[in-house]
Order: sequence, then C-alpha cells, then structure tokens
Amino acid sequence: MNPRPVVNWNIVGGCNYRCSYCVQKHADGVGGPDDAALERGLDVLCALPGVWEFKLSGGEPFLLKRLPDVATRLVAAGHKVSLLTNLSVSLPVIERFVAAAGDGLRTFSCSLHLEETSADAFLTKAAAVKQVLSAMPKSSFVVNHVVQPGRIGEAAELRRAFETAGLKFYPQLMRINGSPANYGLIDRWKLDRAFGDLVGPAGMNRGYSHLGKSCHAGYRYFILHPKGDAYACYPAKRHGENYLGNIYAQTFRLNDGPLACPYAVCPCTVPQNRGMVAD
Repeated sequence: MNPRPVVNWNIVGGCNYRCSYCVQKHADGVGGPDDAALERGLDVLCALPGVWEFKLSGGEPFLLKRLPDVATRLVAAGHKVSLLTNLSVSLPVIERFVAAAGDGLRTFSCSLHLEETSADAFLTKAAAVKQVLSAMPKSSFVVNHVVQPGRIGEAAELRRAFETAGLKFYPQLMRINGSPANYGLIDRWKLDRAFGDLVGPAGMNRGYSHLGKSCHAGYRYFILHPKGDAYACYPAKRHGENYLGNIYAQTFRLNDGPLACPYAVCPCTVPQNRGMVAD
C-alpha cells in the first residue's frame, strides 16, 4: 500500500453563502492568511517529499485573492492541485485559476447549494466550466450536492438533469458532527432507490468504519485548518487528536508512518478512495 499523498486544505474559513446545513459553520478567517503567513506556509508545503495533491477548499476558496498564486507555487514545486468551490465567482476568475494550475490541475469540484442559487443557473455555469477544462486532459469535473432529509426526490431529479448534461453528479449525505443526519425509514428507502447504485465513498459518502485498520492519515494524508493547523484527518481534528503542527508557524511535521484508525465512523472519503486504509 503506497498511495499518492493528499492534503485537504481548507484555505479560508469564511464563505459568501450561508447554507443552513453547512458543516463548516462559517468559521473565522474570511480572507484567509495574510501574504507573509501564506508565503511561510507555502514554503513548508512546497518542500513536502514526493508528489502531493492539494485539494483546496474552504469556506469558499476564491475568497482568497491569491488563490491562483497558490496553485502556481504548488505546481511549480512538482505537486498537483484540485479545487472545491460553490461556483459563485465569475467565469473569468475561474479561468485565471485554471490557467495558473495548468497541467497540475486534477479535480475541479463544485457544490450546488439550492438555498443560494437555482439548479438551472448552476448547471449552465457548470457546463461552461467543464468546457474550459476540456483543454486540460488530465483534469476531471464533478458536481457535489448535499442530500437533505425530506428532499431525496429533488436530489434524484438533479442527478438525472446533470448526468443528462454529461456532468458527473456526486450526492453527499448531510452530516451533523461528523455523522449522517437522521434519515427516516422513508428517506432511507428513497436513498436506496435513487442512489443505491453508488456504492462506496467514491459514489456516495455514507460513512464507514475502519476502526483498528492501518491508515496513512497523518503520514500520506492530512487536513489543514484555515489558521494553518494540521491534523491527521477530520475526526482527529474534531477530537483534538493527532495534531501535526502549524504550517504558518512552520512547526508542521508528518507522522513517521501509518497508524491504527481509532474512530468508529470515518467521514473522510479521500483516504478511503485513495487506498490509504488497509483492507
């Protein structure tokens, strides 16, 4: 087991949306790090051994005006970048980021939030972004959507519309404190009918247990908080465990190897999808 290393970097804590189901809770740090802190953090991250994929998100990552600079620096150091955005910025801003990432761009993910935009407007813009990415043969494009309790039918219709338009649709269960929200019997039946073919974390993040299994989180995977604090994974951050230091203070240090997973439920789809958890 030698997976390609990945970082989930919540590069800003703020967001221009105020979705009722947001798991980030609109954390402090709307603008992200200042220039000096960002440079110190990039010095640390660019020096990571091997080729890492940096999954940039927030909050809304485009609130950081220097986001294209971040992509340029990371790619110039030999790393790859992916992005998760609510797609609220203008197409020219997106095009500048894509150009900055160049051949180092891997996955461009965008989240549909119907409390803030319409499905038709979002689909039109998503199709335009996918067209921009057509010049990047190594990149992929996906639309994410949080499936709220009581709105399964609506999510199923969205899936049909986006897949008909040739766009990959990734449904996500709504989560509260790291665990799936309370979906009743009827909702669970509807989920199985609408998304039962999407088996595994790459299809739908239903939540899995890897308790006791060897996991590379903290060694070949970690998460970054907007204020620069690094943790092995999201459950570790929630429990205040497996702290790896701060990139802006340049105290960051990876673990020496994989560790046994101590958590009963793992909502981190990246380690599971990238082969970082032992079978």
